[in-house]
Amino acid sequence: MAEKDVIANQKSILKNQATLLANQKKIQGNQAKIVANQGKLDKVLANQKSIEANQKAILANQKLILAK
Repeated sequence: MAEKDVIANQKSILKNQATLLANQKKIQGNQAKIVANQGKLDKVLANQKSIEANQKAILANQKLILAK
């Protein structure tokens, strides 16, 4: 293999490594976003449970009012 080909391959490898590193950084950023979104989803689920509990309490109160 000619020295020219070796140099061209090395440049190609370096370019690919730079692309890989950039992609890894993007993946890390996306993973951080996923973790943040999971935290938001956990809050939403907690709020939904709270709403359901409140709705049950309201229904119980309405039944008491209707029973009077």
